[in-house]
Amino acid sequence: MARRTDKIEPLESRRPEISESDAREAIRAAQRIASQLHQLIAASLTVAGLRNERDIVESLAGSARRVFDADDAILSLESGAASPLRGVARRSRMVESFGAEHDDELDVPALRTGTSATWIDREWLVAPIVEGRGEARGILAVRRTGGEFQPEDREVLALLAQMAATALSATELSREIQSSETRLRTLVDTAPAGIVEVDFEGTVRWWNRAAHQIFAWPVYADDLDVTPTFPELAGRDLHALWSEVRKQTAPANRDLVEVEIRGRRRDLTASAVLLPSPDDSPSILMLVDDVTDHRQLKAEVRHAQQMEIRGRVASSVAHDFNNLLTLISGYAEILVSELGDDHPSLEMVQDIQTTASRASVLTAQLQTIGRTPSLEPVIVDPVAMLENNANVIERIVGDAIATHWTLDRDAGTIHVDPGQFEQMMLNLAINARDAMANGGELRISVETADIDAKRATQLNVEPGAYVSVHVADSGVGMDAETLAKCFDTFFTTKGPFKGTGMGLAAARRLVEGSHGAITVRSELGVGTQFEILFPALGAAVLAPERHREVQEIGTATVLVAEDDDDLRRLMAQILRRNGFNVLVTASGEAALDESRSFESAIELLVSDVMMNELSGPELASTLQKERPALRVLMTSGTADQSVIRHLGEGTSAFLPKPFRPSEFIDLVHELLARGD
Repeated sequence: MARRTDKIEPLESRRPEISESDAREAIRAAQRIASQLHQLIAASLTVAGLRNERDIVESLAGSARRVFDADDAILSLESGAASPLRGVARRSRMVESFGAEHDDELDVPALRTGTSATWIDREWLVAPIVEGRGEARGILAVRRTGGEFQPEDREVLALLAQMAATALSATELSREIQSSETRLRTLVDTAPAGIVEVDFEGTVRWWNRAAHQIFAWPVYADDLDVTPTFPELAGRDLHALWSEVRKQTAPANRDLVEVEIRGRRRDLTASAVLLPSPDDSPSILMLVDDVTDHRQLKAEVRHAQQMEIRGRVASSVAHDFNNLLTLISGYAEILVSELGDDHPSLEMVQDIQTTASRASVLTAQLQTIGRTPSLEPVIVDPVAMLENNANVIERIVGDAIATHWTLDRDAGTIHVDPGQFEQMMLNLAINARDAMANGGELRISVETADIDAKRATQLNVEPGAYVSVHVADSGVGMDAETLAKCFDTFFTTKGPFKGTGMGLAAARRLVEGSHGAITVRSELGVGTQFEILFPALGAAVLAPERHREVQEIGTATVLVAEDDDDLRRLMAQILRRNGFNVLVTASGEAALDESRSFESAIELLVSDVMMNELSGPELASTLQKERPALRVLMTSGTADQSVIRHLGEGTSAFLPKPFRPSEFIDLVHELLARGD
C-alpha cells in the first residue's frame, strides 16, 4: 500500500490575512458596543428608581441620545395613563417633555401596530414600546444625520424600548398598588367596626379608628409609645377566643357582655381569625363591634310590638269598662240627689262615686298603653283645680293620713290637659296612701320657681319661671334600684292585682308633653317627694267651671244612638227627668231611619262614636247635612276631641266616658243654648 508523502501545512499558514484597518474598525465597534452596554446598565439603574412617566420618558430619551451619539432622540407614548407624552433629547440642549402640541415641529415617527421589530423611518431608527399584552403603546426613536445604523444598534434600541416598557409598567403597577393600599387603608380606618391585630400573647399591634372609639384607646400611630390594653372584664373571654383561633383555621366568635369602658357598661361582639405571616410570626386579626345600642333598639322594638298588642286589648277593655263606670257613677249621682243629707246610706253612695272616679283614672291609664295619649292643653289655674279636687283626694287617702295643703294663689297659670292633670294628682295621692299603710302625712303644695340655666340643662327644659307642684309623703320610701325604675311602664312594687305600674309613666308623659319636668327624691324609711314643674304663663285666672249654670231650655227633642242597652237606658232616663222628648235607637242605621221618618224638629243628636256599621261621626255628618240646625254631642270611652273636628263648627261637642249625669245634662243645655 502506498504511503502519502504530502506535507501538512501549519494552521497559521491557512488563516486569512486581516488588514490593519479592519482590525482597528473591529476594535472601535467593540469599544462602541461596550460603551453602549455600559450606558444601558447606567440607564437601567437610573430608571429603576423612577415612579413617574414624565421622568421616565425624559431619562430614557436622554440615555438613547447618548448611547447612539444621536442628534435627536424621542420617546413617545400614545396610550396609557400619561399619554400622549413626548420625551425629547437634542444635542447640546436640555431634555424636555411635551404633550402632543409640538408633534409638527418634532417630526415624530409614526407608530406601527402589530410588530415588535425595529424599523427605519427616513433618518430615524425606531423601536416599539410593547407592553405585556403584546400591544405597542409608543415608540423610542433616534436620529443621526449622515450616519448609518449598524445591525447591533437595532438590538440596543430594542433593549432600551423594552427597558421603557418595563419601567412604565412598573410605574403603573406601583400606582395601582398604592391606590389599592390607600383605598384599603381608608376602608379599614373608616370601618364602623373595630379592627385590632394582636400577637399570640394578646399584645396589641395595630388598631383602626373604630377600635380607638370603642375601647377609648389613643389614635394609632407608628411612633406611639403606649401599647393599649383590653378592659379587664373582657380579658378571660378574649384569651379563650385567641386560644380557639390558634387551634383552628376557621374564624371564632365571642360575646363580651357588660364590659366596662369609660365607666359605662357596653356589650361587644368579637370575631377573630389567624393572620399568617411570611416571617413566621403569625398574629390574630380581630373584628370588634359595639352592639349595645343595637340590642337596646331590638329590645325597644320588641317592647313596642308588645305594647301595641296590649294597647289594642286595653282599648277594647277600656271601652266596655267606661260604659259600666258611666252607669255606676250615673245612678250613684241620681241616688245622692234623691237621698237627704242625713240619710244613713248617703256616705256609702258617695263612696261608690269615689270608687268610680278612681276606676275612671285606671281606664284612662289603660288607654295610654301602646300609644302616646292625645293632649288637649288649655290655660288653667292649678291651685283652683286642686281646691276643687281636695275633698276627693282627702277621702281617698283616708282619715289615718293627715293631708296638708300649701297653695300659693299667685303662683300663676299653666298650659296643660286638665283631665290628665287631675288624674296625675289623684294617682300620686293614691301612691302616697299605699306607701303609708300605718298612717302618716301627705303634703301638697303649689309655688313659684325660677329655673336657672344650669338646672334647666339638667332637667332638659328652658330656663325661666315655673309653677312648682310638690307631692310629699312620710311613707316607706324607695331604694336606689326602685327609684331608677319608678317611671317605667308596668313597673310597680305593690304586687299582683294591686298596682298597674302605669301612673308614674303617664305622669312623666303628661309633664314632658307640657314642656315641663318631673323629679323624685326618696329614702328608705323617710318618704318620697315628687316635684312637678310647668312653665308659668302669668297671673292666675279662674279655671272654667265644669258644671256652670246655663239657661233652661224648653222641651226639645233629642235623638239618642247608643249600642249599649244599659247606657242607652240611663241617658234616656236622665234626659226625660230633665224634661226632654227622647227618641232612642241602638245603632247608627236605626238613628238615621228614625230621623228621616220623624217629621218634627230634632234639636240634638247624642251618639256613641264607635258603633257597628255606621259610626257616630258618619251619622252626625249625614244628619247635619239633612238638618243644618242639628246640634251634636259625641260620647266615647276611647276616642278624643278630634272626632268632632269635621262636624259643624260651634254646633258639636265631645263628652268622654265615664261621665256623671250632671256633666251630661249641663253639656246638653249648653249645646242647645248656643245661637245659630
